[in-house]
Amino acid sequence: MKKILLLLVSLFAGAWTAFCQYVPTSSWPYMYDEFQDGSLIWNGGKEKGGKYNINLADKKLHFIEGAYIKVASMADVLTVRIGQDVYQNAAGEMLKVLSMSEKSLVLEAQDIDYAALNETGGAYGSSSTTIGTTALSSLEGIGGTNSSSNINHMELKMNKENGKALSLISKKYLFVKGQKIKAAKKDFLDVPGLDKDAAKAFLKENKIKWNNVADLQKVADFLAEKLN
Repeated sequence: MKKILLLLVSLFAGAWTAFCQYVPTSSWPYMYDEFQDGSLIWNGGKEKGGKYNINLADKKLHFIEGAYIKVASMADVLTVRIGQDVYQNAAGEMLKVLSMSEKSLVLEAQDIDYAALNETGGAYGSSSTTIGTTALSSLEGIGGTNSSSNINHMELKMNKENGKALSLISKKYLFVKGQKIKAAKKDFLDVPGLDKDAAKAFLKENKIKWNNVADLQKVADFLAEKLN
């Protein structure tokens, strides 16, 4: 009986965790349910603690200053740690670090599936890439160059459940010598300056699986060695 009770408790806890899983919305299009404690490293090595989040609309770094949400200057941001996760600035977008070596990184992006929203009647205008809601458009504004925008954190937070649920599409990238390269065979072989014959031989010899992060790190390191 005790084992059965423990099993039921375990199942209930798992179901409750799944039920409570965070889902971003059009009125709160953030990577995390809350702004979390973290540490920002600027280009040059200077470090700044604070409460951070990633705006899914444009993948820029947002932070709390007083009662307001602000945006970090992406030209100056290098990396940021948010909770247990680390993000790298890759061509102006903060992407999650899945793996790293001294030579390269494997990154992950979470893209909003605008097409799915349109198919379910989302009020996003005629284009699948156009964001039509006021809240999401406002957040995009903060994510641009307007770092002094004053959007009240608590007001936005109180309305987070009023938006439409956002579906996300996960994409992986190789980050080598400042280049962001989609983690796919075609994109890998099309990298300018890469010897295709040597690249194909490498893939065959290492039996690379493009859904395996460890394999992607090997590919990224290979690129780092072969590219000038």
